[in-house]
Amino acid sequence: MSIIFKDLTLMEVKETLGQIRPYIIKTPVIRSYYLEELIGKEIYLKLEYLQTTRSFKVRGACSKALSLDSEDLSNGLVTASGGNHGLGVCYAGRELEAPVVVFLPTNTAKEKLSKIKRWGGKVILHGEAWDEANLKAQEYAQEKNLAYVHPFDDLAVVRGQGSIALELLEQNPYLDAVIASVGGGGLISGLGVVARQMKPEIKIFGVETIGCDAVTQSFRKGYPIILPAITSIADTLGAKRTTEATLTRIKAVVDDMQTVTDQEALDALILLLEHENILVEPATSCSIAALLQNKFNLSNLEKICIVLCVANVSLRQLKEWKVL
Repeated sequence: MSIIFKDLTLMEVKETLGQIRPYIIKTPVIRSYYLEELIGKEIYLKLEYLQTTRSFKVRGACSKALSLDSEDLSNGLVTASGGNHGLGVCYAGRELEAPVVVFLPTNTAKEKLSKIKRWGGKVILHGEAWDEANLKAQEYAQEKNLAYVHPFDDLAVVRGQGSIALELLEQNPYLDAVIASVGGGGLISGLGVVARQMKPEIKIFGVETIGCDAVTQSFRKGYPIILPAITSIADTLGAKRTTEATLTRIKAVVDDMQTVTDQEALDALILLLEHENILVEPATSCSIAALLQNKFNLSNLEKICIVLCVANVSLRQLKEWKVL
């Protein structure tokens, strides 16, 4: 067992799942017979987009909030987000009676802004990408002496995301591989570390869209790189860089990282909608696209699960992307 697991043990994640269980949904796993016809493998879908805010992010947000002492929690939470993490923190804040401030890039879709406000979050717009909003959020949290909730570089958050693997491998212990989309890396690092402790031989694959592929480039080079800009429509994957600690976990447990184009992600989005009646973001459908494009070596693998992690997409965006 890799030494990296010492700071993210299976026991800790089991305890975390017990703590957050009252606030999250045990999401179902369904079989996609249509995708099986196309791929020639058993394909399963973990429907994480069914969480209350339509994103897996509630797991990590609740885990972090519950790790704080009552005084820090009551003072309030601060975060930066591309949208989904902010919604998750707002949900945790509402459930645990903590005020929430969310820093967002100035180009955040208006639908996400409205949702965050409806969930009770105070919105502050700053910067062209998550990274600029994040720096401002950290400054604000320090200035106001408030708890900051990082979307991926926080062990409490990662333990929450890792709880997905606990559920998944209890629901289907025979899986050979899991595919998940990647933004900053909190989901795939938590899921991967937990899954590998439960089933060391399982394969873990990550997917990004070109233009939001900081983790893939970092994974291949072996050190964190910084993107000059975010140019993909999958803006909720839009971190210009990951962190050294997150990349270390990813390198320890992820077998391969691949990218797809925005158009491939949109094509997969429509395919999933037409044949499974499931509507997700390009930040999720990119994983379906990678499967359809044969991006990973699945030659000795028979049972594959894709984590459908986020689904905050609007009719306006679909029309803007010209998929309707």
